[in-house]
Amino acid sequence: MIRLFLRTANAPVLILLVALGIAIQTALFASPPLSWIQPDIVLIAVIWCSLRRNLLEGGILTLIFANIAEIHSSAPQGAMLVTYMAVYLGVRAAAKFLVLPNRTSLIFLTMGSAMLWRLAMLILIHLLGAGANLWRHTLIYLFPGAVIEGAIALGLYRALDRFDGVTFKSPRAQHILEDEVQLEGEGL
Repeated sequence: MIRLFLRTANAPVLILLVALGIAIQTALFASPPLSWIQPDIVLIAVIWCSLRRNLLEGGILTLIFANIAEIHSSAPQGAMLVTYMAVYLGVRAAAKFLVLPNRTSLIFLTMGSAMLWRLAMLILIHLLGAGANLWRHTLIYLFPGAVIEGAIALGLYRALDRFDGVTFKSPRAQHILEDEVQLEGEGL
């Protein structure tokens, strides 16, 4: 019973953790020297959901994460929803064709996604007519931002993996839970 409750509580707790991460991120990296190396917690959560959740659950979580991030930013309305969903769908498509055998390949995927997310945001804001002077800033901090994203992702992916294990959302824990439910159904 507790395992089913923990499994059900996985998504709401993950949303709360991302909201807490956004709050810490926006408070800690508010000053100009630190704002240049600000990691994107939402991007890491979106990549995690695209790799570890099914299409419907991951898509809904991505939309919720993007909405929370959009509330805490000054981006035009809908810009983060579009770009985070594009990253979500792009990573899901890439996962179908690429083999991610270890954490190093996952970090490179994160760094590439971070660069593509920033470029997609720049293009979208430029198409909306608001990004005339934003391209220089984006290009200067494109690679350092991707490196910071990869560095922070290493620890966050481990933490998210442990979180999924504790809440029985990982494939191994899910298989164990299904075996126990099957045994209980047989009367053993």
